[in-house]
Amino acid sequence: MADFSIIAWQPLVRPPLPGQRPGVQGPVEGVPLKGLACRNQIISLAALITAVKPVDSAKLVFSDLASDKARIPATAIKARLVGVVPTPEAGPVCDPLYSVEEFPIDKCATVYVSIRIPPRVKPGKYQGIVALAVGGDDVAANTIEIEVAAVDLPNVCDWTFFLNVWMNPAAVARWYGVEVWSDEHFRVLRPYVEDLAFHGQKTVVVPICYRPWGNQTRDPYPNSIRWIRRKGCWEFDFTAFDRYVELHHSCGIDRAIHCYTMVQGNKDGGNTIEFYDAHAGSTKLVETAVGDEFYTQAWGAFLKSFVGHLSEKGWLEKTYVAFDERDRETMEAAIDFLDRYAPQLGVSLAGNIDADLYSKIDDLSLHIEFNEKGVNQVAPSERSVIGAVRLLDPRGPCPSSTQCPQRTLTTYYVCCGPEHPNTFLFSPLVESRMLPWLALQGGYDGFLRWSYNDWTDDPYTHPEWGLWPTGDTFFVYPGENGPVSSLRWEQLLEGIADYELALMASANIRTPEEVVDYEQAIALACRDVDGRIKSPGDIELARRLLIPIAERQGRL
Repeated sequence: MADFSIIAWQPLVRPPLPGQRPGVQGPVEGVPLKGLACRNQIISLAALITAVKPVDSAKLVFSDLASDKARIPATAIKARLVGVVPTPEAGPVCDPLYSVEEFPIDKCATVYVSIRIPPRVKPGKYQGIVALAVGGDDVAANTIEIEVAAVDLPNVCDWTFFLNVWMNPAAVARWYGVEVWSDEHFRVLRPYVEDLAFHGQKTVVVPICYRPWGNQTRDPYPNSIRWIRRKGCWEFDFTAFDRYVELHHSCGIDRAIHCYTMVQGNKDGGNTIEFYDAHAGSTKLVETAVGDEFYTQAWGAFLKSFVGHLSEKGWLEKTYVAFDERDRETMEAAIDFLDRYAPQLGVSLAGNIDADLYSKIDDLSLHIEFNEKGVNQVAPSERSVIGAVRLLDPRGPCPSSTQCPQRTLTTYYVCCGPEHPNTFLFSPLVESRMLPWLALQGGYDGFLRWSYNDWTDDPYTHPEWGLWPTGDTFFVYPGENGPVSSLRWEQLLEGIADYELALMASANIRTPEEVVDYEQAIALACRDVDGRIKSPGDIELARRLLIPIAERQGRL
């Protein structure tokens, strides 16, 4: 065995921990780091770096990637060190991705390599070299081979997939020691909003009431709207709300605004209205119930003012009042209240509800069941509007999106269940990649996850929180200048790119053979939702079936 080596690692499998050596069934030296990519896409590779003796400082150096027709510059390659966090369920787990110039090696270290494929670059096989430098000398090297298909993915802001991940602005304020909704708060929020946009987030998730999720997180969500009662009348200050929405819009997140909520509490119960009493000069909390006198007075005044304000801003048509896992009785009462006071607003629900209420919910995210083939509960047929579903079932009631309500969205979500697939810190990594494929097979417009950044006091040493499985409460870690990404978060991004590839392929199908290839691709990617038995190779096989169909676009 050489003193140093750079070994190709499967990026859909978590690598060995530092201090460990790959087992006898592990990767083989001399195999290039390979990837299959579309144009205008970021793809990931993984390099397992080994050393016979511990090394304090090493770095990877990349050459350009060249074909016989073009080059991809080395500046398009980004390398991040895979870090480790402890979990009570599975012990130490590889997850955070650190942006570092140099790194130590204790038997092994893993580097996550992301390559941005330029748009309109010539298709073909691109090759280059990655070298390991220690003490100024190159001590090991390997080849990188990227096969670039003649398929141009849309820009992320134009992706069809509706990603809805909830960010808690209070957690950001607490971690950086700034006042909520201050200038400094908005400054430190920006890198997180930019990261959401980079991964395809489509909606601004904004709190409009006192603690919309009660106390289920380390930091209760802060109200972005100041409620004021003066001489029996209500006033509302939308300054922070406007600034928060505008921050998202400036970063490219402008498809929808989800406002939480009119019925808060979740596990804690109750509906609390917080307001500033101008006469008393103090903030007050009043417990209410939907439809009682105080609730009706306060929320009726708020909705009238809110609709007028949204209309002035030009945001009314894309704003929803959103609810999380509410029962039928609560939803019926809330919808009736909205119909009376603000019928212009959309209604969003993350949670299962009786089918006869589907038509009253514009944006519905279901907590669905899976079988070994991928999906056990498909999107309700009356809500299935994505192209792939129309292709596979043209008899559906929405043969074109123009025949379905403009606001109709149907996504699905995972939370503390199911056990598989999921995005916990200890979940098999391939499950994060599968989630968008499962949305495709089930006829869903996208995916919802309840927490992007609900950190504990120290997510690096104690990431567990309450009764939630470890990792349930965050995708990214807090860094000095913004988010530190994770293996889970990056594989979800690549899975969404796969979804976009599949939609492009579905639009190009011309022959029965291509229909078979398309269906086979989806079946391969979605089978075996338990990542412990899932073959990561299924994902690449599925993509290789789709790319020739999608490439027709590049040949037209």
